[in-house]
Amino acid sequence: MAKILVADDSVFVRVKLVSILKTVGHVVIETVDGTTVITWAIAEQPDVIMLDLMMSGADGWTTLGDLKIHEATLDIPVIISSSLSSDADLIKAHKMGAFDFLPKPWTSDDLVKRIRWESLARQAAA
Repeated sequence: MAKILVADDSVFVRVKLVSILKTVGHVVIETVDGTTVITWAIAEQPDVIMLDLMMSGADGWTTLGDLKIHEATLDIPVIISSSLSSDADLIKAHKMGAFDFLPKPWTSDDLVKRIRWESLARQAAA
């Protein structure tokens, strides 16, 4: 299964994400803010990064930009998981290099399908 880096400052969301992902066999790494995402992504080379946009420290927009310019993290698929879900937010995320956008609230099925798709895309690109 995939190694997933989850970055969300909401304890409730992180617990739910981690529980769902571990239940289907994924390895999960957690962080609560954008400032540690790059460090963890470089060290762990996850198959997928789940990234909230509204976090303490560096926000998700800044973090996404940093992920997509750093050579070691450039090709890691990023799924934005956010309550910000206007058309402008979706367009901005895709222009910045996000692989997918999963608006909150999401269902467990949606989450599992998206992770499967992104981890397969990463494996195919390798």
